[in-house]
Amino acid sequence: MQGLIEEIQRDAMDPTVSVSTLLRKVKVAASKLNLAPAETWVEHELNGYPPDGEIPSYRTLSGRPMALNPYHGWIPIILNEKQLDRMLSTCPTKQSIASLEALIKENETNFVQFPLSPGMIAQLNGVMNVQFGTMAVHIPTISVHGLLDAVRNAVLEWALKLERAGVKGEGLSFSREERQLAKDASTIITIGSIGSMVGNLGSHNTSSEISGSQISVSQVEDVAEQLRPHAQLLKAAGADADLLDESLAELVKQASSARPDQTKLRSALTDLRNALSGAAGSLIASGAMTMISKILGG
Repeated sequence: MQGLIEEIQRDAMDPTVSVSTLLRKVKVAASKLNLAPAETWVEHELNGYPPDGEIPSYRTLSGRPMALNPYHGWIPIILNEKQLDRMLSTCPTKQSIASLEALIKENETNFVQFPLSPGMIAQLNGVMNVQFGTMAVHIPTISVHGLLDAVRNAVLEWALKLERAGVKGEGLSFSREERQLAKDASTIITIGSIGSMVGNLGSHNTSSEISGSQISVSQVEDVAEQLRPHAQLLKAAGADADLLDESLAELVKQASSARPDQTKLRSALTDLRNALSGAAGSLIASGAMTMISKILGG
C-alpha cells in the first residue's frame, strides 16, 4: 500500500491536483507526525494569513498600481518618488490558497486586481489632488500562478526530505519510529527569498530551523536617509517620538561604524518598525514598514 508521503509527492507533481487539495493531505501528515510548524504553515496557506502577521516572501507580489477614472478607465498611479512607487507596486498577498485558485480560474484577463484600502485611497487622492473612488494593484496572473507553484514545490521538497529520512507511512498511518524520525530529521524548507527567510516544515523549533542573513548596511542607510527628513510628520501622524529618534540614531551610528553590530542593527530596525506602527495610516510609514520587514527577512 502506498504511504501518505509518497502520495503527497505524486500529487505535488500532478498539475491536475489543486494546491489546496495537496495542502489538506500535508495537514493530515503533519498532524499524524506531530509536526506543529508544518501544521501552522498549512493552516495559514489554507485559511489565509492574519492581517497583522508576517508572510513568506513568495507571497509578496508586484504589479501596477492603477486608479479607475470614470471617463478613461484604468490609469496608472505614478508618484515620481522611487520608494513610494515601489511600495504601492508591492502587494502582500494573505488570501487563502483556495481563493487565489478561484481568482485565476474565473479571471479572463492577464491580470488580477488587488484593491487598495479606503484609507490608502484617501491618502493618494490627497497627495495627487484627485478624487478617484477605486484603486487597485494589477498583478499579472502569471505571478499568482508562480505563488501557487512555490507552495507546491515547497510541499514536494518537504515530502522528499521526509522520505530520505525514512518516513513513508503505510496508508494514513505512521509508526512510532517514523514519528520520531520526522522530529529528528533535518528537513529545512526555504519558504522565502527576501532576507533568506527560512522555515522548517518538518521538525520542532531548534537552532537549525531559522537562519537569517546579514543585514545590508546600505539598505539600512537608505531607510534612515529616507525617514529622517519626515520625522516630524511621522510623529504628528502617531509614531512613537522617543523610539523613532532613538532607533534612527542607532541605525545611523551602526551604519557609519567600521564594524556594524548585526544584533544592534536588527534590534534598531525592529524598534523603528514598532515606532512607526502608531502611524500606520501614513503613506510614508506604511512604505517604511514594508521596507524594514524585507530587510529583516519577513
